Amino acid sequence: MTKQPLIQLALDYFDLAPALAMTQIVRDEVDVIEIGTPLSKSAGMLSVQIVRELCPDKLILADIKSPDVGGGEAKMAFDAGADWMTVLGAAPMDTIKLALEEANSRPGKEMFIELTGIRDIIARAQEWRDIGVERMVYHRGWDEGNLSRSWDKSDWQTIQTLIEMGFKVSVAGGIGLDLIPFFEGLEISVFIIGRAIRETDYPAESARQFRKAIDNISGGR
Repeated sequence: MTKQPLIQLALDYFDLAPALAMTQIVRDEVDVIEIGTPLSKSAGMLSVQIVRELCPDKLILADIKSPDVGGGEAKMAFDAGADWMTVLGAAPMDTIKLALEEANSRPGKEMFIELTGIRDIIARAQEWRDIGVERMVYHRGWDEGNLSRSWDKSDWQTIQTLIEMGFKVSVAGGIGLDLIPFFEGLEISVFIIGRAIRETDYPAESARQFRKAIDNISGGR
């Protein structure tokens, strides 16, 4: 039986106060709280620590997109209370290996490859699979979504290939309710939702609507 996808709230804020306010509003409706890259840079691991205190029963991802010092940055994120952290796919293989080793040394912790900007995903993916990477974030980037790129059939096919290779794939990047049917037929692990929850009049209700839409394409809980 296929495991139902999780919903991840992306706290892509530049300031900590509104991120914490949104966490309080939506936390009961989502499975994972993401400390977004801008927030992890502006507020550091303090943001992870506080969200962990607010949400002791939720998975927390520190989206630090580590480009170097992989083991050290993974340790920093996990010590602060994150369950998951991200490393850039463009990072050197040694960086990825060190972050993965740190995650594997701690029960329940996981490292994700963040695919933003990677053009040769499938070619690189086998190398990552060979060293034991299990999770990826397939990401249409913030700037891409604003300027130049929309989701298309090539994305669907790439995600399907990654799943067939054995990866658990999270998807992110401008995902609104109208896009959820695009992913039908794919065993998505995590749907990462940001503005389509945060920037609505009723964020908790928006999160519930995403839950229904995702259940509709994946067979329900």
